[in-house]
Amino acid sequence: MNQQIIFNNDFDYCPQKQAVRFTCLVSGLKVSCYIKVDTDHSAAALQQIKQDAFIWEDRVELAIDADEINSDGEIWL
Repeated sequence: MNQQIIFNNDFDYCPQKQAVRFTCLVSGLKVSCYIKVDTDHSAAALQQIKQDAFIWEDRVELAIDADEINSDGEIWL
């Protein structure tokens, strides 16, 4: 695990982006992480993503290592 990344347990559904969102701190910078989901099943998707949090955190770590943070400070998975 990368000690410079701290994951917050703040999963929620963002209707404006039609995605589940959670945040992490990367060397002090707050980064929003988004997972696009079907709006008709957003509640179920949110629950499943929460259950699979460690998998998504691993994917975020890979995205950060690949420098995939966009200019808005977001990672899209």
